[in-house]
Amino acid sequence: MQENKKILKEIGSWLGVIVIAFFLYLIIDSTAIAKAQVEQSSMENTLYEGQQLVVNKLSYIFDEPDRGDIIIFFGDGEKGTFIEEFTKSFQRRFPIGNGEAKEKERLVKRVVGISGDEIDIKDGAIYINGEKLEEPYANGRTFPGKVELPIIIKENELFVIGDNREVSWDSRDFGPIDIKQVEGKAIYRIYPFDQMGIIK
Repeated sequence: MQENKKILKEIGSWLGVIVIAFFLYLIIDSTAIAKAQVEQSSMENTLYEGQQLVVNKLSYIFDEPDRGDIIIFFGDGEKGTFIEEFTKSFQRRFPIGNGEAKEKERLVKRVVGISGDEIDIKDGAIYINGEKLEEPYANGRTFPGKVELPIIIKENELFVIGDNREVSWDSRDFGPIDIKQVEGKAIYRIYPFDQMGIIK
């Protein structure tokens, strides 16, 4: 009997550790670091469809995104509160009710314009405040979209474009995004394994 109590106590303590570790994982996943998968070809040749990335959600707590950063943002609204993000992280692993939590549309783009910038596009290139932006990462020529140019980026806004310029749907079409839509900065490629490395 005594031996059984000791075994049950040991199992209980291990279960407690597992539960605590799981909740710590959910907290980290919802507030600090997340994984994202590239779903489109709009970032080629920097990122390819199917690649998996590490997203640093803490990058912009004290600083705003900078020109050249590759960011993950929600195309259909602002990121959620801590409780909303925690709940979403939990439901991704344990679907309850009518199925999985509705996922927001996550997009991967590069920041080319920040607050105060005047953005113009001409002759297949981007001009910032009258100066041509040098973009060795750009794939193809950059053409205007539906947004009227030149445009001045307001406070707390970003102008984002995919590196694969001739196929990307981005701020040229839907306009600047609000900084509150930004989930974090893409910092590391973890899959495929032979292409693991820091994202530039």
